[in-house]
Amino acid sequence: MERIKYLLLLILLINTKQIVAQEVSLNETLFIHANATTFVSGETLLYKIYCLKNTDKTPSTISKIAYVELVDSHSNVVFKNKLRLENSSASGDFFIPTTVKTGNYKLIGYTNWTLNSSTSKIFQTDVKIINPYEVAETNVVKDKNTTVNTTSEKAILLTASPINKEELVDNNFKINVNKKTFSNREKVVLEIASANAVPEKGNYSLSVRKIDNLSFTKQPTASEFYKNSGSIETLNTKEKIILPELRGEMISGRIIPKDNSSSVQNINVALSLTGKSFAFKVVKTDAAGHFTFNLDKNYVGNETVLQVLGEQKESFTIELDKMNEPEYYKLSFQPNFRLPIEFKETLLERSIASQIENAYYLNKTDSIIKPEKIDPFYSPLAKEYNLKDFTRFPTLKETIIEIATVVSYKQNGKNYSLHVVDYSTTFQSPEPALVIIDGLMLQNVNELFTYNMDNVRSINVLTGGYYVGPKVFNGIVSIITEEGNYVSPQKENYILKPALLRPSLKKSYYKADYADSAKYERIPDYRSQLFWNPELDFSNGKSITFFTSDLSGTYEISMEGFTEKGNPVSIKDYIEIKDISSN
Repeated sequence: MERIKYLLLLILLINTKQIVAQEVSLNETLFIHANATTFVSGETLLYKIYCLKNTDKTPSTISKIAYVELVDSHSNVVFKNKLRLENSSASGDFFIPTTVKTGNYKLIGYTNWTLNSSTSKIFQTDVKIINPYEVAETNVVKDKNTTVNTTSEKAILLTASPINKEELVDNNFKINVNKKTFSNREKVVLEIASANAVPEKGNYSLSVRKIDNLSFTKQPTASEFYKNSGSIETLNTKEKIILPELRGEMISGRIIPKDNSSSVQNINVALSLTGKSFAFKVVKTDAAGHFTFNLDKNYVGNETVLQVLGEQKESFTIELDKMNEPEYYKLSFQPNFRLPIEFKETLLERSIASQIENAYYLNKTDSIIKPEKIDPFYSPLAKEYNLKDFTRFPTLKETIIEIATVVSYKQNGKNYSLHVVDYSTTFQSPEPALVIIDGLMLQNVNELFTYNMDNVRSINVLTGGYYVGPKVFNGIVSIITEEGNYVSPQKENYILKPALLRPSLKKSYYKADYADSAKYERIPDYRSQLFWNPELDFSNGKSITFFTSDLSGTYEISMEGFTEKGNPVSIKDYIEIKDISSN
């Protein structure tokens, strides 16, 4: 019911020029569980983002897209991920290269909807990055006898402290480990025990990571976040508000006329996300020439192409709206810092470990989870001609004459057009068909008549009128290439190929397996992150297993999340890894 209310509001705001003032509630916030808050160059920041109602911390179903950024103290966005929310959560990572400077950073998370609130209410946590390869700033002469380092005057000196082993317990869950001390490359068996007969359903993440005296900043736990529950904010629709991405990612912009006398209203604009799992959509512009596309599925495209349709297409160019962003200048950062000599050994150990791990990354890669296949928008109505089932012909002309016989072409001088024959009716429209190749609409199909058909896997044909949004097409001819990576050479002004930030793909993170110890005995294992699972599922009662690495020390087991009822879960436990061979 709540989503329907927001959907109606979205339609009203997009399509209505004069809006009666009304109030809508903003009841959405985000929480992030990161694997650490201090990183050395070469390490990876892992995170899980939770989209929740601000009042009771139950899952929020309003937004379908979230954003996570790493921002430096000069308000520069160092990394940015766009994430598709599933079950009101998502996960991702940022690899910290040597190009990132030592300093204080903010890890922030937001949705378009939460940007209507103040910057101080956006989720943020402090992150420190240490780049041991960074060249120190040149000393400057203060007077003839004294030199000082420019950084030292502006930075506080961090003090070394013992490793903090803060244990957190939860009333509903408990972490049980088969023992507390392990040797290198030994199997760890971990169970999440529930106080209830049936474990509470919810959304949880689990991290097992080595800790040391570089852990300067404590990140907020789910329990602490819950205590700061906020109230529902009220927005007035008469004021400018940022619309939520209710159905998926929104891509918006406007068309600009080359001639001021041209009307920009009711002009069709098409969007293609090309690839093996492609999208094709058409929308009309409003009175101001604005358009908005909603991508409601997890399309994974190679290229994004927008184009104006119709005979007057040459009269317009396309301009995309800028992405909504927080007011970065309002973020408050910790003071600059310097490290005393006491941290030298710890830094050296972590730096060497990250170098070794990155040198052997091919043996320890994370894997992209293959997205679910999305059928073409015309499926299952179209007839498919799989060219592997026929004798191959080198050109499109020969292929449609001999194989896809319901398709015909017309030639007017040097220009071609493709048409489909609808044998169910005696009237044949003179309008050409919608022609797409790997999802890319071609308004000029000339290039297809010189294309090598050996690269084509199939031709899909649909006869009769077919609506795509507000536009009706006289049939469809969809060409699918073997690789799904067709790129058109067309560069007309009415075509825009922007470099859009697309949602990050989900990953399955690497897990070492030393069941066969001899198999990897010549490959070093300097992992400080032993385990990371952003989608923890222990409802079936199965144990969680992972193997220790060659790095001895104290490891923190951290579980964070929220139950379906909005109850926070924050648990911390610790294990020790000792190198038995050195005793």
